[in-house]
Amino acid sequence: MKFQRRMYLDNTATTRTRREVVSAMSRYFSKTYANPSSIHESGLIARGSIEMARERIAGVLGCRSEEIIFTGSGSEANNTALCGVAEAMGGRGRHIITSPIEHSSVLNTCRALEEKGFEVTSLRVDQSGRFDLDHLAGAIRNDTILVSLGYINNEIGTTQDVGRVVEIVKSRGVLLHFDAVQALPYLHLNMKEIGADLMSFSGHKLYAPKGIGLLYVRSGTPLKPHIHGGMQEFGLRSGTENVPYAVGLSQAIVLNAREKQSYVLQLLHLRDRLIGGILQNIPDAMITGDPVRRAPNHASFCFKGVNGKMLVRELSQYGIEASSGSACSSPRNDPSHVLVACGIPPAYLYGSLRLTLGRYNSKRDVGRLIRILPGIIAGMRANATSYHNEPIFLSQEDFRERQKTGNNLLVLDVRPVRYPARMIPGSLHVPGWRIKNYVRGIKPETEIVLVCYQGDVISPRIHEELYRKGFHNVKVLKGGLSGYSGQ
Repeated sequence: MKFQRRMYLDNTATTRTRREVVSAMSRYFSKTYANPSSIHESGLIARGSIEMARERIAGVLGCRSEEIIFTGSGSEANNTALCGVAEAMGGRGRHIITSPIEHSSVLNTCRALEEKGFEVTSLRVDQSGRFDLDHLAGAIRNDTILVSLGYINNEIGTTQDVGRVVEIVKSRGVLLHFDAVQALPYLHLNMKEIGADLMSFSGHKLYAPKGIGLLYVRSGTPLKPHIHGGMQEFGLRSGTENVPYAVGLSQAIVLNAREKQSYVLQLLHLRDRLIGGILQNIPDAMITGDPVRRAPNHASFCFKGVNGKMLVRELSQYGIEASSGSACSSPRNDPSHVLVACGIPPAYLYGSLRLTLGRYNSKRDVGRLIRILPGIIAGMRANATSYHNEPIFLSQEDFRERQKTGNNLLVLDVRPVRYPARMIPGSLHVPGWRIKNYVRGIKPETEIVLVCYQGDVISPRIHEELYRKGFHNVKVLKGGLSGYSGQ
């Protein structure tokens, strides 16, 4: 089976790990693998690697190395900031200010704190997603302990007036946290100059691996840990440090700082060409977010009369990978909470598309998208289809239950060769390269289960091929033949 070259335009969701970062990490898996809390020689070498990584990051961010706390993600950094301040400051006050367009890791943490008796005020935003700063100034009270806001919005790309936010909040003596996960890849950030008390960052937004983030905590900021254990990370985040990923994150941050100016200029050129091409060639399209103050890689739209989630699926059939908002909420058909808060007209609300560029995109990618997208949207408007974006993976347990009940399942073993020779009873061996011819006689409503050896690469690809051909009742068996046979 021939698969199309993928064009990846979802860099706000995650980025590819850079080759240089992988190289910097590699020796920490097989050679320098000791626990950095151990006091023998290998442990001290690992500790040195963690502290050097911390020092390199602090040098870029303009802060002290002791103010850098490694976490498992940007979401964990946000949780640590909000919960840590709430617990440390709960005796002084129980009022927190945030906005309705924040990442779910902030909004859901605030909801959890409300259940514990804290009061949360949500700032008003305009249609471009800019904070109402007059509302912010008026919302701060004597019992306000924390303001937590996003630096750049992940769904619509709007960059906030951070200087004015800092001026308002700090003049009232209130702690300030910025979710800067989307800011670090594109802006020069100096912690001393910005003046916030806490800032969250994530590795996989700037070509480091997933599973590593960091929290800047200004010296003297009251913060209690919410992960307890061996007192790592200055007692604020217990758990054995992830040495290779911390090293990889530091390498990515240093490279990003070195290349940022040229990188941003390249992105701005591609972004503006992309926005202009779409608005000129597609009727009833509106840009979301601030048209000027926005991330340099970020182009987001709403299209009238189109379901954004299904648009993403259609684009995927052409090898174009984008999103309809935050990756955290992509399986659902609910309208984006960000777009709702911005007051996007109902006719456009469900038609969101987020296109985010990265270092591996080119003019060719932008031109191809501008050529293809108008036809896809015109086709979707002419042939309205209902939302269909159910999870494609079927558990081994559910699969066995369906086998017992005698449900008519067409089980296709799509491994290129029958090795190992064993097969699931009742399955048919149809290698992926034969699928196109095999399904010609199959009814589109047939319930199909795809099986490869482990279920992680071949089956999902063939699922997308069948979906493009109109088969919408296809599942991929989790774990594949290996899971079925217990190996």
